[in-house]
Parts: sequence; structure tokens; C-alpha cells
Amino acid sequence: MPFQASRQPCHLQALLKRQQRRRRERLMVAACVLEIVENDTDCEDIVGRVIGSKNVPRVRKSVDDMWSELGSCARKAYRMKLETLKKLHSILEPLLKEEFNVKDRARGKTPNGEIPTILRLSAAIRFFAGGSIYDIMLSHGMGKQSVYNSAYGVVDAVNNCPSLDLNEGGAKFPSHDEQKVSADGFRAKSGADFDKIILALDGMLIWTIQPTKKDCKYLKMGERVFHCYRKDKYGYLLLAGVDHECRFRWIDIRHPSSTSDWVGWSSSDVGKE
Repeated sequence: MPFQASRQPCHLQALLKRQQRRRRERLMVAACVLEIVENDTDCEDIVGRVIGSKNVPRVRKSVDDMWSELGSCARKAYRMKLETLKKLHSILEPLLKEEFNVKDRARGKTPNGEIPTILRLSAAIRFFAGGSIYDIMLSHGMGKQSVYNSAYGVVDAVNNCPSLDLNEGGAKFPSHDEQKVSADGFRAKSGADFDKIILALDGMLIWTIQPTKKDCKYLKMGERVFHCYRKDKYGYLLLAGVDHECRFRWIDIRHPSSTSDWVGWSSSDVGKE
């Protein structure tokens, strides 16, 4: 007992020190947050690189050179042909220039030079095809954040491009006249003379990371419904339909991955009709 009594003050003293250290750390974090909030409006006026940051020298590579180096693997890496990539760029080029604000910049703001829009499209396509962001950084000569910005910018450009709408006039589903044309096309390809097919439907699991508890609370769903046990992945159920020329005409991606194709279809706006 005397031994325990002699050690008790030391134990309490160490506990008090830990509490004081944790209190100081919390105060320091709170002070940093307040400093960031107070100076947040000042950061909006900053254009270009942060003052004092070091520039990483990078060399922009052309898409033709990368395609030539990839050789027979290029088709698999991009999931499309080079001609298709250039055709897509010609369609999106005006929107990409607007999205990335391509213009003559003041000297010093882009030490490595402006990133061409076709290079941004190439980086986005490689990223969507499953390429590693670090490999894309090396092959395209751009930073990590530039790769992410390219992916988001290409998505916005595609969504804002009228010529890439699924249906005429931006409709979510083909019109009756378009349905008749599609039915005739399927009938011409059908050996059984099916005459009432307008779309070929299928489902696909779009992989994502495990949703956070905050996201699940907002969606009013549990984490398990986003987990596909058959493929052991988290994600969403993508339902899509193509016409007789394999053109996408309808897409629905509102259900978690544990949803069956039938439930997803029957609960969609088109399936209810």
C-alpha cells in the first residue's frame, strides 16, 4: 500500500500534463480554423500559383506521340480509337476552351506552358478507362490536381454539349417516331422477326468507394445497400439502353449496387410507364 500511495501523485501529474497538452492542441486547431476562415476572402483574389511554391518542371506530350509509344496497347488503354478521340475533341473543343478558360495568360502564371484541350481530354479518357493517376501525370506531363480538373471539366463539357444528348432536344427517352425507327432496325436484325423491340437493356455495377456515414444519413440508406456481395464492391447500379445502332438512348443510375436489374427498371420513370 505505501508503494501505491507513493506512485499515485506521479500518475495524477502525468494525467494532468496529457490533459493540458490536449487542451493546447485543440486551441491551436481552433485558432488555425479561425485564421483560415478570416483569410478565406483574401484567397479568392489570388490567381495562378501560390507565392513561394516550387515549380515542378513538366513536359507536355502530344497525344499522337503517346499513342505511337503505346502501340497495340493504345486501343485498350483508351477504350477507343485515335480517330474517335480526335472526333470527340473536335466536338467538345469550344466547350473545353470555355471550361478551362483557355486564353493568353500573363507571363509566369503557367511556367510549364498551357495544357492543350486535347491533352486534357486524353487525360480524362485515360482516367475513366481505369488508368492510374500517377501514370497519367507522367505520360501527360501534368500535375495531380490538373488530372482531376481535366476529368471534371470534360464531364461538364459533355453534359453541356447539345450534340451529345442521348435524344433529340435533350429528351430522356426516344420519341415515338424514334422508337418506330429503332423497332424497324431491330426487326431487320432479328431472325425471329421481333417487331416491338425499341431498346436493348442491361445493367452494370459502377464501382465507388464505401460511402461515409454522413452520405448515408443524407440519402437515408445504410452502407450495406451500396455493397455488391457477388462482386465484393461498393457502387451504384447503372441501367442503360441502346438502339439498333448501339447508340445509348436511355440511362438511369439512381439505385445502390445491391438493387437487382428488375427492381431498378420497374422503379424507374420509364419502367413505371
